[in-house]
Amino acid sequence: MQAIFRLAAIAAACASVSALADTTIYGKVNLSLEHVAAKGAGNGQDIAPMQRVTSNLSYIGFKGEENLGNGLKAVWQVEQDINPDNCSGSCGGFANRNSFVGLKGDWGRMIAGRYDMYWTSHIAGMDSRIIGAGLAGSILSVFGTFGGYNPTPGNSRRATAALMGGRAVNVLRYDTPNLDGWSGSLSYATGEVRGANGSPSAWQVESDYKKGPLVANLAYLHANDSNGSLTNTSGAAYDGMRTDAAKLVAAWRFDQGTLIGLGAEYLATRYPEGGKVRRMAYAAHLGQSLSPAAYVGMSLGRAGKIHSSLAGSASTEDSDARFISLIASYHLSKRTMVYAEYARLFNAANAGYYFVSTGNLNNASAGLVAGKGADPRSLMIGMNHVF
Repeated sequence: MQAIFRLAAIAAACASVSALADTTIYGKVNLSLEHVAAKGAGNGQDIAPMQRVTSNLSYIGFKGEENLGNGLKAVWQVEQDINPDNCSGSCGGFANRNSFVGLKGDWGRMIAGRYDMYWTSHIAGMDSRIIGAGLAGSILSVFGTFGGYNPTPGNSRRATAALMGGRAVNVLRYDTPNLDGWSGSLSYATGEVRGANGSPSAWQVESDYKKGPLVANLAYLHANDSNGSLTNTSGAAYDGMRTDAAKLVAAWRFDQGTLIGLGAEYLATRYPEGGKVRRMAYAAHLGQSLSPAAYVGMSLGRAGKIHSSLAGSASTEDSDARFISLIASYHLSKRTMVYAEYARLFNAANAGYYFVSTGNLNNASAGLVAGKGADPRSLMIGMNHVF
């Protein structure tokens, strides 16, 4: 009997080792020392200059696949935010990044789980160099947001999205195979949660092109019973609200190492009683590789004036903003990079655009709240290591 138990234990151990052999552990740790401030608020509510250590989307992930035969594979991934600078109350739940299970083959890939919708679609065309550096320099400072505009101040269920899209929950996604540089995807976030304020759901169609020196992306998102914020759909629900977002970005890399990227975005939120809030935004990136390891670049962005046709809505005058970021990076190795970055927003008197995610300078839970019209600025040096 003991021999049988030993054989069973050995078999289980071998199975575990075999499973681990098909699993990849990966991630990145990106930390920066940052000097931040926000000055010029119309109500005098500025953020005094301060220093902080910032984690710029550090994460760890586990992924794998199993060959099922006949060209079919099972795929899975579990990915989690980590905040090496300060995890107290800010690490979120497990698998809070793209996490899924599904199948793939010559026909493409079909997965179910939690997955990015819309907000990251621009990266290859506009933020490919920024994503490995500081988030304050991302064009998401003006893309994917109405800059805090609420047509009915005091009613949070009428507020526009702070970030359009997000890591949506309950997602079904299909990715096409690559056809001579072209690929695409179709995503649907189900309306699983029904409450007094509606049942938020969303769908997205996306087209990508990557061949030779050209990279381009076109993405369109439509959300129902939602202002378009999909990371926590139940928290953004409003019965009858509909949101549309469309974004086009493209980048061209010249033989001399010069990179030019351009982008444009349209956002619109419609309300059940009639009327909508809309705006346009534009961006450009100019960069130069000085060597295989060194890169310098500049991003410019502009969020146009907000337009509202909702009866009795708050003023949209002086609701535009401008953005600039400068970056210099140097690869010490294939996996380790150091960087310096400067970013600044220039808000009009009634605009409240701020840096995205962990670069945020309008975070009430951290005691950082700036008034409309403030101009956030960030200066940082940092290091990014991927594994």
